[in-house]
Amino acid sequence: MSVLKPGVMALGFFFGVPFCYGQEMQVDGKLDESAWRSAIDFSTFFQVVPATHAAYENRVAAKVLANEQGIYIGIINYQPETQRKKQFNLQDGFMQGEFNRIYLDFSGDGSSAYLFATTLGGGKQDAVVTPQRTTDMDWDGDWESAFDEQPLYWSNEIFVPWHSVSFSPKVDAAGAATIGVGIQLYDLKSNNIFANQKQTIGNSDFFLNMPKIEVAIPQQSQLNFVPYVSYQHHFEPRQNKSHEADVGFDLFYKPAHHQTLSFAVNPDFAQVDSDDVDVNYSAVETLRTDKRPFFTQDISVFSIGALQDTKLIHTRRIGAGSDDNRELITPIDTAVRFVHQGKSAQWGAFAVNENSLDSGAGKDFYAGRFSYRSTNWQSGVLATHVERPWLDRSAQSLAWDSQYQDDKWSMQSAVLLSQIDEGDPQSGNGLSLNLGYQFTPNTELEGQFLRLNDGFDNRDMGYMKRNDWQYSKLAYSHAVNVGNDWLTRIKHTLDISYEANAEGLKLPARQGYKAQLMLNNGAQWSVHLDQVRSGWQDNIGANSEPFFLPTAFETRVLYQSPYTGEFSWAASVEFDQEGLSGDALQLALDMTWMPHANWNIKFNNYYRDGDGWLVATQKNQLSEYDRTLFINTLKVSALIAENLEFSSTLQWSTLEAKSKGVYDIITDGLNRHTNTDTSFEDARLMSQFKLRYRMGAYSDVYLVYRRGGTQLNMLDKNQVGQSSWLESVKDNWTKPIENSVILKVRYLF
Repeated sequence: MSVLKPGVMALGFFFGVPFCYGQEMQVDGKLDESAWRSAIDFSTFFQVVPATHAAYENRVAAKVLANEQGIYIGIINYQPETQRKKQFNLQDGFMQGEFNRIYLDFSGDGSSAYLFATTLGGGKQDAVVTPQRTTDMDWDGDWESAFDEQPLYWSNEIFVPWHSVSFSPKVDAAGAATIGVGIQLYDLKSNNIFANQKQTIGNSDFFLNMPKIEVAIPQQSQLNFVPYVSYQHHFEPRQNKSHEADVGFDLFYKPAHHQTLSFAVNPDFAQVDSDDVDVNYSAVETLRTDKRPFFTQDISVFSIGALQDTKLIHTRRIGAGSDDNRELITPIDTAVRFVHQGKSAQWGAFAVNENSLDSGAGKDFYAGRFSYRSTNWQSGVLATHVERPWLDRSAQSLAWDSQYQDDKWSMQSAVLLSQIDEGDPQSGNGLSLNLGYQFTPNTELEGQFLRLNDGFDNRDMGYMKRNDWQYSKLAYSHAVNVGNDWLTRIKHTLDISYEANAEGLKLPARQGYKAQLMLNNGAQWSVHLDQVRSGWQDNIGANSEPFFLPTAFETRVLYQSPYTGEFSWAASVEFDQEGLSGDALQLALDMTWMPHANWNIKFNNYYRDGDGWLVATQKNQLSEYDRTLFINTLKVSALIAENLEFSSTLQWSTLEAKSKGVYDIITDGLNRHTNTDTSFEDARLMSQFKLRYRMGAYSDVYLVYRRGGTQLNMLDKNQVGQSSWLESVKDNWTKPIENSVILKVRYLF
């Protein structure tokens, strides 16, 4: 790690707390430094999945110590060499080797936490855990890990510098700060999880009962400067450009652990990674993630726990397409953010100014947040403002959110307001409520309610599936720990929901039962039996009027093989009713081959065939299709050398839609057309081949080649499906829309 640290280290030493500041620590996984002898020990671990809470002294042992640089966690996993799996994964990728999870609540009060996970094999994950116990994987932190193997055990060593996270240390009169530490081992061969506390993140009292330690945390200031430069060459011109160059930087200054000032000029829009192929013809937008450091840092401060992915801040809006539709990515001139995390109060604000472009189509974004918390509850407000001069539009939103948690109850609520000024002003409101009760560690009940009126609109900066919506759900889950020779656990889940629009018109709503069986060999089965109750579909798209849909039934069976060995797979089959009177068959197959501990190859196949797919082809016109959708994804990832990674993704899809019937949506129902054909084919291809050389946290060299295309053809019904799927893949490869090579360098000073 290359880090400029102009901070002042306070003494912070006090008598009686087990830590060592004297010896230099080496993160090598071996835990052989003498400082580990004075570390805090965790020797008793509990089985939390399945939640038998049986105590073990011989499964896992962990040590924690702190010095002026940060906190170290050493974990010894007592798994013999013949009973463990070693496998590397890309950062934040699916972990298919033995791994440890560490949850660190640096403030010791549940205001937020950070997740660090690392495999036997060197794979890593990190995430922010919000006060609502949701996990945001977009955050990437500055930390180190290493593993070591012995015949009877393997060990993990993790180091998290104090400067890599923002938190408000709760310091007592003696100078000691309290930190929550949760440590887990995921045992791959059994799917069992062992932890140093009896709660998992799914339990309402997870933060309250997280084991606490006392350490001395020195006062520090920190300055990080992360410039980047990127160059793209387009072999097929994109928006009349054959090449593009970008330069920008992020600057992070922390005068203390609980304060962060961030400043960015043209922050990186993560041009390196392509989004997955998205065959979405519904009226519900696909929710995308964001990896830009400026927006992922301190994300928990701005977190609002509203249901159904309702967000007031969806950072992918910032720097996205321009309002005149001429730019796919709008450069950001400047961005600034300040966050303060006090002992009880937290507040933060940010402002982002996009480039105005020649047409004035850039946008300005502003947000402010204040919250106050005690041991069991938190409450706060979040306000946003967006200026869109090219549209002569401004948008504001406001949320008041609260949450409560104890050993039985959990509650999250949010009151939402929006105001759009564009022509006639438009005001809207909403309410989100989530209430849970935990009878036992294996039994819980949850109720959800979301209401957004037809005037609510947060899409200028936020995300919502729809407005004009009332959504209610009651969910009951109960797990039975069996523990015989072949079956470990059966978990039953029952969901009952009701949906209507804001005027009370009843919408289709799902009622479901799911049984999950965990087998003793690590395999899993799940069975879904769902009923979608009849109701009015009022969100088909194109501003169409509502029409009535009958009751539909769905059945799905999923099998997941054990994750051990060189090959694993999962397969599902689903039969369901769709549309007005149609039926569908859906098949999925995931296969993973791991020929070496540093290599894995994943092949995903998705197939759906049905005769009742409904699409709004224009306002108040509904088309029903005999539809076949086939999506294939091939991913390869490898650790070529110690710091050199290779990854590739090849994804293609083919959608064949034969017009079965075309209807006008009228007041009395549906009026069928005669001799109207809206058949089409949609074929897409996305490929990416990436080399990444890691120099440290936020310090990388990328070399990426991307190639892809899209073909959308309106055809006569009898022409659909005449060409082979592989032919469409070939056409998109030989006639690409995207054909670029990208070189990007970023470095943390």
